[in-house]
Amino acid sequence: MSKLRDDFVEMLRVKGRGENTIERYLSIMKGITHHFNKSPLELNVENIRSYLNFLLITRKLEPATVCQIIAGLKTFYSLMLPQSIIMHTFKPLKVPRKIPSVLSKEEIEALINATTSIRSKTIVMLLYSAGLRLQECVNLKPIHIESDQMRIRVEQGKGKVDRYTILSQRTLDALRIYYRYNKPGEWLFCGRQGKQISKRTIEKIVTEAALKTCKGKRVHPHTLRHCFATHLLEAGITLPVIQKLLGHASITTTMTYLHVSHTVLSNVTSPLDRIPSCKGVAHV
Repeated sequence: MSKLRDDFVEMLRVKGRGENTIERYLSIMKGITHHFNKSPLELNVENIRSYLNFLLITRKLEPATVCQIIAGLKTFYSLMLPQSIIMHTFKPLKVPRKIPSVLSKEEIEALINATTSIRSKTIVMLLYSAGLRLQECVNLKPIHIESDQMRIRVEQGKGKVDRYTILSQRTLDALRIYYRYNKPGEWLFCGRQGKQISKRTIEKIVTEAALKTCKGKRVHPHTLRHCFATHLLEAGITLPVIQKLLGHASITTTMTYLHVSHTVLSNVTSPLDRIPSCKGVAHV
């Protein structure tokens, strides 16, 4: 699939797809190619249907994951075999909507204190205090930290959109200590041989700290972004402002945090409690 792969990548880049999206689509096509041991151009509707059933029933993948695979297959065939109708009958699966998990402020503080190095501490503080996505943290450069304006420039975030988010004073203090001892080069957080830190390394930093402090809870880097948004909402920051800080294309996405904000829920009075008590109603 080497020639086909190269052509597919070229078409995706022409369409303006980001490198992370391209990597995800290639992984999807690699999976189905290995499953049938032949070119995806040779597959038919029954092959696709059996493969999706295999993913759902045998591999027990989540519907949301299978939806991404369907989207990737649709993209591949629309670009590489535009006359084909192989994917026309496949619709996105119904995906259960789950409320994001959110830590308390005390748990966030404990998580930060559980880190084992100034680099790890600074990474956790940045993810939470600025609401960064994992890849956005990986892509940070020293020049993106605009301390005079107390803001962080996020270049080419999701959807290839630039934005600014806030820089907390505590995080800036940690960054200055980190910078003094680590002297970063092109990238703010470096891995081996001066290259960008890997997403896996950051995930490990967060999960290891969480194992010490948040037992029984699944905590990953994106959890800290959820916490950032929820805690801002609880502090009275409006949804449009939070939307801009998070880089959401639609405010509908930001409105998810209305469902997890304890403060918002606790300030709502049930209509039953607004009705004057009726005489003669027995007390339990």
